[in-house]
Amino acid sequence: MSSKKAPPVIPVVGGGQNGGDPSREQQLREWEEGQRKLRDQQAASAAPAAVLVPAPAAPPVTTASESALQPADSARVAVAGYLPMPEFTQPDSSDPKERLEFYTRGILAVQYAARANHERAEQQRLIGLGLRLQAVKEEQLHKASGFDTFGDLTEARFGIKKHQANNIIRVLGVAQALEDITVQELKERPLRVLVPILDTHGTQAVRETWLEASRHGNVTDTALKEAANFLGYAPPAEQPQTDEGKEAARKESDRVSESLRAVERIRSLAAKDPVRARREAEQLESAVRELLEELSGNLG
Repeated sequence: MSSKKAPPVIPVVGGGQNGGDPSREQQLREWEEGQRKLRDQQAASAAPAAVLVPAPAAPPVTTASESALQPADSARVAVAGYLPMPEFTQPDSSDPKERLEFYTRGILAVQYAARANHERAEQQRLIGLGLRLQAVKEEQLHKASGFDTFGDLTEARFGIKKHQANNIIRVLGVAQALEDITVQELKERPLRVLVPILDTHGTQAVRETWLEASRHGNVTDTALKEAANFLGYAPPAEQPQTDEGKEAARKESDRVSESLRAVERIRSLAAKDPVRARREAEQLESAVRELLEELSGNLG
């Protein structure tokens, strides 16, 4: 005995008395609309699944109760801007040439994902270092470890020289402004161009400048400067030096000469009294180091 599914009941128009029933016509329109929606749902379920495209934005924050509803690990990684590594599969064909072609595509896909993930990882490394170095510096935590300065701590603990740490902190805001519009590696040196743009014009100007520079391929400091100038975000050109400025430069040159004369004096003293000359040289070195720390805003 067959178990065929009975077709849905079709409302009859005009089945009532006196030449028709308006309610029946409404039922027919509702039935037709329901059938159309059913066909659309069936077509959608039969369509192939959409390819997951990595999004540069960070994954949304979820509560503990929502964590059980999160997608698979590979999907979360892709959302964070990383490409899931292609899984190994074997081709259906037994032809050697076709099998080689299949494996070749897989190798190229793995290499592409590895390069993309490396760039994203380097970008996040810059931001991760910047956030932590900035916190250590602002909280002056070098004092708790017995270091004289922030730079002494970073070089001894992490192998990061003071100027490198300060440069990473300096471009941190720029890197954070760009992390959700690009998965490319963000290098510290080119990002310096965008620091004054961030300070003067804000985050959106930084994004626009980066996107404009990326239109021409590899984003370099030169490309960023040209893009900033094109968009009107470049800092104003330096004005010709006035007489007052020239006089200030001359005085600065005199001060430099005085410092050099101090070095020459100690060098001459070394010929007569090496011990005293060394002591004065060490005092001068200490004073210069302290001055540099003050100028860098790092005096602890």
